[in-house]
Amino acid sequence: MATDRARGTERELAVLLRTGPFERALRAAIAARGLSLERLHVRLAERGTHVSLASLSNWQRGRSRPERSSSLAAVGELEIILGLPTHSLVTLLGPRRPRGRWLGDDPSAQREELRGIVESLADDELPTVLAVLRALRSSDRK
Repeated sequence: MATDRARGTERELAVLLRTGPFERALRAAIAARGLSLERLHVRLAERGTHVSLASLSNWQRGRSRPERSSSLAAVGELEIILGLPTHSLVTLLGPRRPRGRWLGDDPSAQREELRGIVESLADDELPTVLAVLRALRSSDRK
């Protein structure tokens, strides 16, 4: 029974490493190896890679993405620690997201950003976020 579950987890991880998204693949890899974020944080530090526990949490929840060179190096270390193929997680990150004032107020970019935020939320977080958005919307109409 446990070996069937382990095989299923490994299969799911293999699919996520091919298809992404990054945060789901990272979360599945951590779970498949049975490591806590705290232990992963310690293992990274032992290898000379310093990433905050909050960053690791945000990466696996999709709230932020590693983009700086030091963060990308940390992802490479995570691949080693988690026993993943080289560049399997880094590849899922794709190109850096555009940043800066030059982006302006492009509604399609904002819609895409909002879609990404909503997709990264856990199911139990959706009602709260929806309630906040409704409250903001109704206060704008007054």
